[in-house]
Amino acid sequence: MLDRRINRLKDLLLRQRDEAAIVGHLTASNPRGDDLLGEVCRASLALHPAGSFEQAAALARTMAYILYIDDYLDDEHPELDLSNYREVCQHFLLWHNRDLSQMPLACATVGRKLEEQFIEDQVPEEWTPMRHLVWEKFIWTMLQENQWLKNKERVTVGAYLANGLYSIAFPVVQVSILAFSYENVSQELKNRLFWHICQASRVVRLANDLRSSERDTAQGRFNAADLIAAAGQLSPAAARAAVVRLMEEEFEGLQKGVAREKRTGVTQQFLAHLVESTAMLLDYYHVPDSRQARPKPPEDRVSLRAS
Repeated sequence: MLDRRINRLKDLLLRQRDEAAIVGHLTASNPRGDDLLGEVCRASLALHPAGSFEQAAALARTMAYILYIDDYLDDEHPELDLSNYREVCQHFLLWHNRDLSQMPLACATVGRKLEEQFIEDQVPEEWTPMRHLVWEKFIWTMLQENQWLKNKERVTVGAYLANGLYSIAFPVVQVSILAFSYENVSQELKNRLFWHICQASRVVRLANDLRSSERDTAQGRFNAADLIAAAGQLSPAAARAAVVRLMEEEFEGLQKGVAREKRTGVTQQFLAHLVESTAMLLDYYHVPDSRQARPKPPEDRVSLRAS
């Protein structure tokens, strides 16, 4: 049944002529995998199993746009940095006073489709500001990483993770799922839910870094393992072990934080699946089971405070 739904989603996306450049990006040769479109469709179903087929399609599109923008800024235009923030947002997001006809076709398509999706997925309008915010944060943090690399800036692990929890784009996906699921949510509860999303995103960022460290090194980019190695003068193996321990701590913190939210009851389904989704991504990144944090010797601890 799952495979049939994946194939249906793939067929749907491949039929969209105006999105051919974006979807084609997932079917071309890609270092992330041989069937990236299939992985995106599978993830859209796994991350929101209670959702409708239409919501799964919306999530799959969202992830396709994320990957397109990520490669645009990482590979095609690594020279763009924070000084280009407004320009890049005007390329991909429907900011005010923007002329779509003056934009590259694929970029205009992403911007138009994102805004249409906010309307067509029948999500309460109360979520639109937060959805815009996480997209803007995603672009900002991608450009921040480019700026660090271009200027060869020294970056603390804490600053990197504060930035990386958005550049991994997990908040974009999870806020979409939140918007599918709830309406009339108080701002105070929204803030608490977003805090849990951010903690889960730190876990995913660290797991991604463990998987992509060789690729990052080959491309001249750094990640958490490199920064921890430099900060503690550790070997690559010891730095990777430190990343695993840190990831386990963050995952344990996520579990404890979600457990404390049980007294509210209203959004327990979302929070429970947030933990499950995070664990699922650890499996996807081939990270050892992190449900039980292992104790770490005091001498291996690395300070993560941003300077």
